[in-house]
Amino acid sequence: MSYTGSRPPTRRQRRATEKRRPPRPTFLGVIGELLITAGLFVLLFVVWELYWTNLGANREAQAHRDTMADTFEAQYEAGFDGSGPDPSVPDEVTTGDPWGMLYVPRFGPDYSVPVLDGTGDEIDSAVLGRYESSPRPGEDGNLALAGHRQTYGAVLWDMDQLQDGDRMYLQTANGWWVYETRQVHIVQPTDVEVLAPNPMEPTATEPDGQWLTLTTCHPPYTVLERMITHAELVEFVPLGDGAPDEIAGAVPDQLFEEA
Repeated sequence: MSYTGSRPPTRRQRRATEKRRPPRPTFLGVIGELLITAGLFVLLFVVWELYWTNLGANREAQAHRDTMADTFEAQYEAGFDGSGPDPSVPDEVTTGDPWGMLYVPRFGPDYSVPVLDGTGDEIDSAVLGRYESSPRPGEDGNLALAGHRQTYGAVLWDMDQLQDGDRMYLQTANGWWVYETRQVHIVQPTDVEVLAPNPMEPTATEPDGQWLTLTTCHPPYTVLERMITHAELVEFVPLGDGAPDEIAGAVPDQLFEEA
């Protein structure tokens, strides 16, 4: 008499069992899975950093554009009649409040970016922020503005395209401040002399004219260096004269209609 249940498994049965048994994890296999998981997290972070932050920042910048006409109108009521360059921005303007718009034809026919005070979280909304130590438009010295190059709207992505003589137009409530590009260069993050009152001669103790300086990170997707543009004021166009021809198509009508 035989008992089937007590027979040892055949070779075929042993092979089938071995095939069903999951392989034991190896050290290299675990490392590989961890690397794949880390790669997915990095990829998601890059998508968030380069795409999602731009979407949110551009929405905030558009909200600033939509209210700029109302902002200018309120400033008219404070004495800005568009008849001259002084003053350019009310003293009551505080950090985070937009007070101007920058137009740069070299960056495209529709390029316009709100300008406000502050270089911290304030510029995470597709805007340019004024350094606290900088003067206002119309004051002697170096008006320095910071902006992101590849995130939060990437407002200065094309700054390397600027050429000597390219014009930039900074609009405040009473007109347009017209600057011509004089220098685009790369510096180290510690080279703070680019913010000096006279950026072309940073050792000078007194300002020489009125300057506009743009600062952003370089190379793209890093913060290793800084790209800097210096531009010199060459003209002021009062509000009553209408938008300068080079940017007339980019300036909304309500931004040069006197209240």
